[in-house]
Amino acid sequence: MANKLNTLLFSISLLGAALFYFILPKEKISVEEKRKLAVIPKLTFDSYLNGNWSDSMDHFVDDQFPFRTTFIEMADVFHSLKGIKLVHQEKIFVAKKKDEKFEDTAHAKINYLQNFQEDYSGSLLIIDGSVYPMSGGIPSMAASYSAMVNEYASMLKGKTRVLSAVAPLSSAFIPVLKYRKYNSKNKETLTAIKNSLNNDAIFCDVFNELDKHANEKLFFSTDHHWNAKGAYYAYVAFCNGAGFEAKTLNKMSRRVKYNFLGSLYQKTRDVSVKANPDSMEYFIPWVTTTAERYGENNMNNPIKSEVFSHTSSGGNTYLTFLGGDAPLIKITTSVKNGKKAVVIKNSMGNAFSVYLISHYEEIYVLDFRYSNHNLISIINNNGIDDLIFAIGMYGAMSQSTINMMRDLATNNGVAKTIPSSDKNNPIKPKIIILQQEEQDTVKSKESSLENYKK
Repeated sequence: MANKLNTLLFSISLLGAALFYFILPKEKISVEEKRKLAVIPKLTFDSYLNGNWSDSMDHFVDDQFPFRTTFIEMADVFHSLKGIKLVHQEKIFVAKKKDEKFEDTAHAKINYLQNFQEDYSGSLLIIDGSVYPMSGGIPSMAASYSAMVNEYASMLKGKTRVLSAVAPLSSAFIPVLKYRKYNSKNKETLTAIKNSLNNDAIFCDVFNELDKHANEKLFFSTDHHWNAKGAYYAYVAFCNGAGFEAKTLNKMSRRVKYNFLGSLYQKTRDVSVKANPDSMEYFIPWVTTTAERYGENNMNNPIKSEVFSHTSSGGNTYLTFLGGDAPLIKITTSVKNGKKAVVIKNSMGNAFSVYLISHYEEIYVLDFRYSNHNLISIINNNGIDDLIFAIGMYGAMSQSTINMMRDLATNNGVAKTIPSSDKNNPIKPKIIILQQEEQDTVKSKESSLENYKK
């Protein structure tokens, strides 16, 4: 009798635990991991037979395990003991390559990679809670990036100016003397870009401007992006190249956000990094704006957007700038000077682009990673004055991302690329001049650009 009672009590306990598990409230999104959590899958005859239901159920159990967040935090402590520990609270962490997607909850229809967008893999240096990539760029890749920019500059000569504003890596500003070599490597890489651009393209010396302010905090400690100060000095460098007078920060409104743990914390999960979250001050030019976001393929059904997303916080703090990534964002400003720009960017360009609202009536911010829009059509149809490449160094050092930027000219079959006859040189393809109907559009707009003052 006692055995039967014990068996009954044990069965009731198991059943109660299972019932308790399923009635507990479930999280939809993990802010810490920047991803959607699995939900209980729908059971169908086909999904059961092909095994999809059981696989999905396993993911659900893993994602919704009671006290899961606490266990993850405990795991971070154990992981922090790994790696090669150096003096002065230094540590090397080796980041493995992975692909994580996170839904931008402010714009639920758009689902993009909001993490370390170039998916950095390799050694990361942790010093007193700040994380830096142990890289300074690749000078030998500069010719590939510059060749792409030169193609656009040659094709648009006399119609649209082409400017290059490539950001260095945060490694250029590691505040420890023995890592000064990364500062030199960053400079060497960006100087190689400058030397490879032709006279039709304008080089904006972002590195030199940031290096003047190396004693200031220019990049986040827990995230691979530059902060608003770093992006501001890049904007100053752009203005120097473009012939504009940069607006001073005391002519902008200042705001601050706190407790930002970004992509590099997500990579390392290091407890010293978590103990030193970033604060982000940002600056709002005194300009009235409206913004619209568009999907990958056309400019139909825009979604109302914003230049500054003041409600973004926590792990999503960097989404303050432009509300995050989108294939195309159109910004209309109260600056009624008739000037228009297109910004080609990865996420580094988000914090940079917001400063441009002081100088243009319209700005088209195009993310080369996600957009299928035809760049040449946007330029011709809207009378664009300036084409600005505002990207992080990772985008300029990868042949695949360079090709993505080149392909913007031929998206949707409007223009073509001439195949290279030199199989050993992947950067040879040139962007051909527009089809006749596009050329006619350009001619009709040339007169409106003749009076443009640089």
